[in-house]
Amino acid sequence: MSTTLTDRPAAITRDAIRDLYDDYYATLDEVRLHDWPEFFTQDCLYRVIPRENFEAGYTLSTMQAESRGMLKDRVTGLTRTQMYAPRYYRRFPTAPRIVSGLGVEENGGVRTRHNLLLVQTLIDKPSEIVLSAVCHDLIVADEGRLRFAERVVVFDSEMLPNSLVYPV
Repeated sequence: MSTTLTDRPAAITRDAIRDLYDDYYATLDEVRLHDWPEFFTQDCLYRVIPRENFEAGYTLSTMQAESRGMLKDRVTGLTRTQMYAPRYYRRFPTAPRIVSGLGVEENGGVRTRHNLLLVQTLIDKPSEIVLSAVCHDLIVADEGRLRFAERVVVFDSEMLPNSLVYPV
C-alpha cells in the first residue's frame, strides 16, 4: 500500500524529494488524474515545451498552466469532455539531480532536474515511446507537504504525437 502526500514531512530532504517523485509518477501511471493537481502549489507553473523553444528562451508551449485551478480544468477536460482511444502510459524517470537549493533553499525551494521517457500503449497496438524529455522542477514545502512550484518538461523532438493526452 502506498503512502499519500499528506504522510510526507514538510522538510525538503533528498529522501522527501525522491518520495515526492515516486508518488507523483505512481499517481499518473495509475491514472488518478483528480489527485494530480494536488502535487502543485496554488500559484504554479506547469509547462510542456519543445527543446528548441526552451533553448531559445521562448515560452510557446504545447501545454501550459499557471495555477492549480488550471490543472484541475485540464483534468476535467480529460475526464469529461475529450474523446480519445483508451491507452496506458508508463513513465520512466531517472533519479532526480539536485541543481540548487538543498541546504540553502532557493526561493524557499529546491531545483531539481531529471530525464523522463514516456511510453504509450494502445489496446490494439504495440507500445511506443511518445516522449523523451528533461524535467526542470522547483520543489517547495507548502501546507505541510512538498509540492511543485514549477515543472517545466522540455521534450527533445520538435514533433509530438497527437496522442499526448495525459500529464507528464
